Order: sequence, then structure tokens, then C-alpha cells
Amino acid sequence: MKCYLIRHGITEGNKALHFNGSGTDEPLTEQGKEALKEIEVAEPESMLFVSPMKRARETAAIMFPGKRPAIIDGLREMHFGIFEGKNHSMLDGEPEYQAWLDSGGVSKIPGGESIGSFRDRVWKAFAEAIAMAAREGTDTVYMVVHGGTIMAVMSSLTGEDYFAFNAPNGAGYIIDLETDDAGNVTAATTYDRFCGGLRAGSDGWRPPRYTPSDSMDR
Repeated sequence: MKCYLIRHGITEGNKALHFNGSGTDEPLTEQGKEALKEIEVAEPESMLFVSPMKRARETAAIMFPGKRPAIIDGLREMHFGIFEGKNHSMLDGEPEYQAWLDSGGVSKIPGGESIGSFRDRVWKAFAEAIAMAAREGTDTVYMVVHGGTIMAVMSSLTGEDYFAFNAPNGAGYIIDLETDDAGNVTAATTYDRFCGGLRAGSDGWRPPRYTPSDSMDR
């Protein structure tokens, strides 16, 4: 099975470098909507899975017009608790924020999630979606989700660092998956970058290294 993981289009929170996770249900900007129309995706017999967040649903409607998605609640972005709606400059000097930075961004955010619990939640939802597609006999799956969701899936599949898989808006990864007869994921044979990113340069997309002080609007 081939799976496309695609990050949603640009939001105002992206532009302001806010920590906007599943506690902030914001729409795309008009610029973000227009830019998505320039991205071409192949769409053979396939299934479309989407996060319930407005920015993901709007992205899917633009990129896959007329295609009815399956909404998967567990694919929503990480909840940033008391950091929601704020950015690094707003939080700099706050003791809870400094403690989180000192942990490398992996500790539980007050009122929110930790990367570990978030990754477990996302992997369960991802596996359920893949099993559903396998039961339908589908060999191509699209998932329109969030940057954090993509990092959670890719790090779970590869065992590599969570922060190594940051993706620009409108971009993501293409994964070749192997499943057993029940539809359980048994291996990720190969993966490559989906270079539809809105900030991709003429020489292709080279994703930046993500650190906790960067934008966490996913």
C-alpha cells in the first residue's frame, strides 16, 4: 500500500509562529487556499483520511474536490495546553515553558500532551485507517493531517528522531507499506518526501531541522 501524508495549508497561526494544536481550530488563510490549488496529486482508486481540524478539512476539500473523506479523530494535532495560541516570544521566560524546552520538547505540557502520549494516540489512529483501507482492497491512501501528526507517524515507522520529519505546509511524505491479512502494518519498505510543499524551492524541498522553539502551529 502507498500512503501519502500531507500537511495542511497555511494558517494565520503559521504566519505568527503560534503553538496552535488541537486546542485551536483555525481555518486556512486566503493565500493558503490559493497556493493549495497549485499542487497536483495523482488520485487512482484511493481512500482519503482527514483530521477533524478545520485547516485539514479545508485543505482536503481543495486538493481532492468532490472526494468524500473519512474523518479520523485521532489524527488531530498535538494539544499544546497552556502554550496554545502563543509563540516563543510570548512564552520566553515563563517557567513552565522553560522546563518544557529543557526537556527537549518531550515532557508533558501542562493542560496538554507529551510527545510520547501524542505519538501513541496518532499511531493507533493511523493503524486503524490503514486497516480500514486494507479491508476495502485499496492500494493508495491519502491522509491530510498536521505537521506533528506526520512527525509522529514517521518516527513511529522508522524509529528515527521525531523532530527529523518536520514538513512544510502542503508537503509531507510518501510511504510504501506492507500489511498482513488483517491490515496491520508490518513494515515500511521505503519512504520519500512529497514535494508539493508551498515553500519548496526550484531545487526541490529540503525540510528544515525542527527545534522546540520553532513554530509549532501544525
